[in-house]
Amino acid sequence: MSVTLLIRNNFNRLPLNSGKILAHIPFQYRPGIGRIYKNRRREIAEFEDMSISAKKSFIFRRIYKLVEFSFSNISFYKEYYEKNGFQLSDLKSYEDLYKIPIINKSILQEYPLEKRTCLVPDKYLENTGGSSGRPLSFFIQSNSMGHEWAHMHTIWAKLGYRPCNLKLTFGGRSDVEDFLQYDSVRHHFFVDIYADFSLIAKKLKTVLKKNNIYFLHGYPSAIYEFAINCENLNSELLEMLKKNLKGIFLGSEYPIPLYRNKIEEVFGVQSVSWYGHTERAVLAYEKYEKFEYWPFQTYGFAEAVRDGNGKFNLIGTSYYNYASPLIRYNTEDEIEPIFRDGLLRSFTIDGGRKGEFILDHNRKQISLTGLIFGRHHKIFNYCSFIQVRQEAPGKATILITPNSSTSEVSAFRDLFDSKNVEIKFEFQEISEPIRTQSGKVNLLIHT
Repeated sequence: MSVTLLIRNNFNRLPLNSGKILAHIPFQYRPGIGRIYKNRRREIAEFEDMSISAKKSFIFRRIYKLVEFSFSNISFYKEYYEKNGFQLSDLKSYEDLYKIPIINKSILQEYPLEKRTCLVPDKYLENTGGSSGRPLSFFIQSNSMGHEWAHMHTIWAKLGYRPCNLKLTFGGRSDVEDFLQYDSVRHHFFVDIYADFSLIAKKLKTVLKKNNIYFLHGYPSAIYEFAINCENLNSELLEMLKKNLKGIFLGSEYPIPLYRNKIEEVFGVQSVSWYGHTERAVLAYEKYEKFEYWPFQTYGFAEAVRDGNGKFNLIGTSYYNYASPLIRYNTEDEIEPIFRDGLLRSFTIDGGRKGEFILDHNRKQISLTGLIFGRHHKIFNYCSFIQVRQEAPGKATILITPNSSTSEVSAFRDLFDSKNVEIKFEFQEISEPIRTQSGKVNLLIHT
């Protein structure tokens, strides 16, 4: 087992006082990840000042090395590339990278994991897509922690974050002990988002009497729910948190403006959001403006490629995963790209990720972001969450999680603006929002 995995798996249960000491050790000096972390932070800074030709050379060298390795060591790539008439000799310059065949989740699922994997040491199994019904398993190299943290710390530093700052994290873990569990490697308290708020609040107040929480981090939907509960049910806890809070990190979900605005209003601090996924092929963040994501080309090669319908898909290549390489991997997320000198500079996502739409009576796609959040529905005065489930084209159910000032279900129809939409809506009240297996609250429910 590598030093990185040893630390991650065995030193994350240290008590808080020991964790505070560990948190003050600079990451560039930490065993197992220090050298990689230092190199990535240096690259991030240097890449900013490179000429366009130097940036393209940086990208080309890393992808050529990865393709060369994959041709020789991974049967999937050798078979798939030969099938599509691509050879390593085709790669002579940056422009040739676009000759590499694009892959996607469906293509990878046709091959067993062993054909997509190289037996490099110190790797661990990951999977993605289970909530969409299309799971994909793959391996990640253990040294990815150094690459990951170097880039994440760059994002969080926008709001003044330092690794010694204690965070409160909201995610989908199902094994959180006693409602609030400390992780000494990541120096954060992990919240059991499935637990009753009153139990979380009681435990958190105890922590806050002796410790300062500087940042909130996690799913926007979970932090939004926490914010509403703090505002409506426990003003004392809210004031304790606001005393030292510096910012909020919104990851893993698209930060729906309704949620985000409420979070910032309740806690009185700014937030930063980023685009990333379990596959670790693309990482992009709000460098300047909200909802405009700038990819780290030091993390992986990010591209925007038109599909058969003229839409741009986000394509990513992970530079540093040789266990289960993803080369020109189509995330299948539709974006609006901005290019500079032939590179993807930044992009926006139209309301979330692909699939956030329903079909009207004529099978026309209706954007859920526009339908739900682009109209001034009075129904928002009576609910904490709205989710949508479609039974058939032209028919959909609006799932309502009511707040304390609830209304009758029969009145919901009058509070929901469905003008000019060829869909028959039904309304259903539910006590809690429907979560995915990983704990996220999606707008579109696939059940």
